[in-house]
Amino acid sequence: MTERRVDRNFSATAGYTCFSRAGANCERDEGFRGPDHLARIFLPAFAKAILRVPALRKFFFRRIAPPGIYEYVMARTRLLDELFLSVLDDGWPQIVLLGAGMDTRALRFSSRNHGTKVFELDIRTTQRPKLEILTRKGIPLPEELVFVPIDFNRQSLSEALLAAGHEAGQRSLFLWEGVTMYLKAEAVDSTLAFIRDSGAGSRVAFDYIYASVLRRENRYHGEKEILQRVSRAGEGWTFGIEEGEIATFLSDRGLRLVARYAAADLQREYLTADDGSVFGRINGTHAIALASVE
Repeated sequence: MTERRVDRNFSATAGYTCFSRAGANCERDEGFRGPDHLARIFLPAFAKAILRVPALRKFFFRRIAPPGIYEYVMARTRLLDELFLSVLDDGWPQIVLLGAGMDTRALRFSSRNHGTKVFELDIRTTQRPKLEILTRKGIPLPEELVFVPIDFNRQSLSEALLAAGHEAGQRSLFLWEGVTMYLKAEAVDSTLAFIRDSGAGSRVAFDYIYASVLRRENRYHGEKEILQRVSRAGEGWTFGIEEGEIATFLSDRGLRLVARYAAADLQREYLTADDGSVFGRINGTHAIALASVE
């Protein structure tokens, strides 16, 4: 699935996502406070110290982090939380988290889960420390949660899920968060092909960058800075989709676009207060797609 993310114990970008979720949960304004109250348990001591000092936390996210990425993670987390909860409330049989990292949704929403199996897929070197931390912190694991260790470069996605108890043909929600931009086109296509064949009514939500970003056309807010950051982290982006072509891209792969969320959509929905004030501007390089298997 990805060559850069899986050959590290914990990628820099995955660490930043976890840190951003934890930071969002510290926001004073309840209207913008992030929902992930568990993210901080995975952070090292120095990161927790930054979060405890409001001025330092604000300085980091506003001056050191790439422009608009903190805001993007805030909005993306809330959107995918809503999708996760809607599936639980509707009693879907299965949720699959592809490249789960330090995702906490199965834990945070366990009280709303009445039988939906949640499969977390990631490489063993990411899952092992996550499980160790959860055990050390005394956080119980829901019986519906299934950890599926997988090396996406060497193992079949379908075989790994089948062995873990995933039922082909049963409606599933696939959350594919912060991954596609690190893949090769063939890996994206093969994963979408698996999802397409998973059963009618299944859905997938994933984020992606615009192809023009890879060409360094510098069209979007924060584009230059985020490209520099991911390149320095040794996790440069490799895949994008042309702006305005997501519906055709999905249709060509047997999927139907249900909804698309660009930066302006996310900012309006999740970062704008009732009085019209905006928490912050979202980095424009990303969009999120929700697609359905017909």
